Amino acid sequence: MTAIKQIRIRNFTVFEHTDISLSEGINVVIGKNGTGKTQLLKLLYAGTLMPSRGRRLLASCFGLHLGDDNLLRDKAQLYSDIWLDTAEESHEVLTVSHFKTDVRYRFGCSMNLFTTEVPPMVYIPVKDMLTHAKGLLAMADKYQDFPFDQTLLDIIRKANQWKLREVPDLAVKILPHLEQVMEGKVVIENEEFYIKKHDGRLVKFSVEAEGIKKIGLLWQLLMNESITKGSLVLWDEPEANLNPDFFPVLVECLLELSRQGVQIVLSTHNYLFAKYFDVRRKQSDMLAYHSLYADASGAVACETKPHFADLEHNAIMQTFDRLLDEVYHLQVGE
Repeated sequence: MTAIKQIRIRNFTVFEHTDISLSEGINVVIGKNGTGKTQLLKLLYAGTLMPSRGRRLLASCFGLHLGDDNLLRDKAQLYSDIWLDTAEESHEVLTVSHFKTDVRYRFGCSMNLFTTEVPPMVYIPVKDMLTHAKGLLAMADKYQDFPFDQTLLDIIRKANQWKLREVPDLAVKILPHLEQVMEGKVVIENEEFYIKKHDGRLVKFSVEAEGIKKIGLLWQLLMNESITKGSLVLWDEPEANLNPDFFPVLVECLLELSRQGVQIVLSTHNYLFAKYFDVRRKQSDMLAYHSLYADASGAVACETKPHFADLEHNAIMQTFDRLLDEVYHLQVGE
């Protein structure tokens, strides 16, 4: 199995000098707003794909232009380096350097693969894009300054691929649970996405519940084999807009994917969703919690633990505890 085991970040947005060791299974990333959760996911996505798709990808995934220096934490420094280490041994797989030429910064990259390959990758953003899929890619190709970053366009391309007639082995245990939640299956007609309900109704994505769209997107990515054994799935807040009743269903599906060789890195702000991974995990499951927090200097550091309750810097738990305190005071008084 090809998996990214470590990422080292230098002078990149909120990160000054941050090392993160990743689980080969599921990685749950938490932290307050502004601590770089989405930036970390985009960095993993763009940084890994840069050798095959060009150096412009890193900037475009952040909605910037090549040469923009807004990705640098400290613009006084002439460079920053990003390493992705993969597979059984620690190898420098990718180096992305920002260096100064005249009065602007630009991106350069080099790639050295040893015994490993870059994993197939999917980035699932918080924003629903399938509702807007019809004609959007054609417009993006036509207009140079299109107001969507690359990750939003890429997920439409992934979802638009032809799905298989038969359920892939990877998805056999998972799809029935997803179909139960959305009460149907995803179909595409004339570049538009629908859920064909079990009772025969065809419901357009634009009028479907936001949380159900997320379930439908995962179903489609499994059925068209955008997610396969050995894939890396990067998912920004999968629980957003999802009915909490469905949290355990989605957690079980993600755990099952990890058991079949899919590496997952996801971010969340939700206590119930984060905690369900600990509750539903098996002893053999590979799972790590990563808490991003600002250190004394204001730069972002990362704490990694195998269990949610082990985290010392736990913004979600702190918020939950404050709520319990308020409820207690309301019931019993001062």
